[in-house]
Amino acid sequence: MDGHVATPQVAANPPAARSRPRVDDLFRAGVYLGTIGFGGGLSVLANIQSYAVTRKRWLTDRELTNAVTVAQMLPGGASANTLAYIGLRFAGWRGALAAYVGFALPGFVSVLVLAWAYVRFGTTPDLQTVLGGFNAAVVGIIASITLKMVRTSVSRLWQMGVAALALLFSAVGNAPPGEIVLVAIAAGLAVDLGTKRARLASVRRRRRTDQEPPVALPEEGQPLDEPPKPQPPFSSPWPVLVFAVLAAARISDVDADLLKMGLTFFRTGLGAYGGGFAIVPHLKSVIDTRGWLTDRQFADAVAIGKLTPGPVLLLATFIGYLRHHVPGALVATVSIFAAPFLLVVLAGSTLDRLRSRRFVRAGLRGLTPAVLGLMAAAAIALGDQLAGESEIGIAVAVALTLSRFSLNPALMLLVGGVARLCLRMVGL
Repeated sequence: MDGHVATPQVAANPPAARSRPRVDDLFRAGVYLGTIGFGGGLSVLANIQSYAVTRKRWLTDRELTNAVTVAQMLPGGASANTLAYIGLRFAGWRGALAAYVGFALPGFVSVLVLAWAYVRFGTTPDLQTVLGGFNAAVVGIIASITLKMVRTSVSRLWQMGVAALALLFSAVGNAPPGEIVLVAIAAGLAVDLGTKRARLASVRRRRRTDQEPPVALPEEGQPLDEPPKPQPPFSSPWPVLVFAVLAAARISDVDADLLKMGLTFFRTGLGAYGGGFAIVPHLKSVIDTRGWLTDRQFADAVAIGKLTPGPVLLLATFIGYLRHHVPGALVATVSIFAAPFLLVVLAGSTLDRLRSRRFVRAGLRGLTPAVLGLMAAAAIALGDQLAGESEIGIAVAVALTLSRFSLNPALMLLVGGVARLCLRMVGL
């Protein structure tokens, strides 16, 4: 014997196999996440992480982070865009559509029911009071998000200037969000890249060796495993669907106001960077110009869009129903989500490959303060509709609470409604 004791060879535990979802799996995931998606923002992204990474093992944490990064580069809600991009990665445009529709469906049904009740039964004094509390809470929620962005995302003087100009052009000039965003991205490219080039030139002048200083920004992560293969532009049914819709509109002599509403919400969706709240000032200006809703009805639409699960962009469903009932709700909903979805499908894979390039990150440094200015303009636009000191007090209380504590915004909406009703009962 050689003195060595033979021991059984125990293989290391292999990592659990990664599963690959089918189209129906992605649809069910979207419906589930849309049903529990109260509050929006980080709470929904946390739900996506728990479901897609921990439970289903479709993605790693790094891959989900990359997907969220891509989602935030595009207009629309970050959560809906993230799910669409996950679906795109695994099942092409069909998977993206299944996840996207599934996520929006529970909220769409909820808003549709509330809109029907709103029209059918009207607003009693008590209901009007509760909605006033909801509206005040929404103003507080937007203000708290804005304050957090000021503390965490805007640190340079030129970014503060971009935020101030975005606020000015949105609140006073009624500029479309898309135009503001494009100008802000251009400013980010010009200032950030220009500053870095100047610093690099200065370093080169001082160096005596021929060694080139590093200019690439550090990578934040590798691209998603097995990136989707680019598809030919006509490998999908989109052109056929577009021509079919246009032909149907021509043959049926569709209502001109309905068509105008669809085009309006499509343009609004193109500029919905930062989610639904960022489009509030411009959308309110358009609706005021065309006389579609009263100021109070628009404020109620925003509050109901936040109260129900799913994206805040579902406020379009409420507005569409008030204008043209179910056909209006369908047209408005499809139109406002169409542009973000198409951009995810057409540009998502490309953005994932470019997300850590210097010029992309420079553009995002300009985009972030622009979204901050749009959010501040939304708080001002909705704050003008607050009635009396009670609603102003609720808005301030909600803003301070959410700035200090991590609570679900949907819960604060309910608290705001109950608080306003209680204050009315005591004569305030």
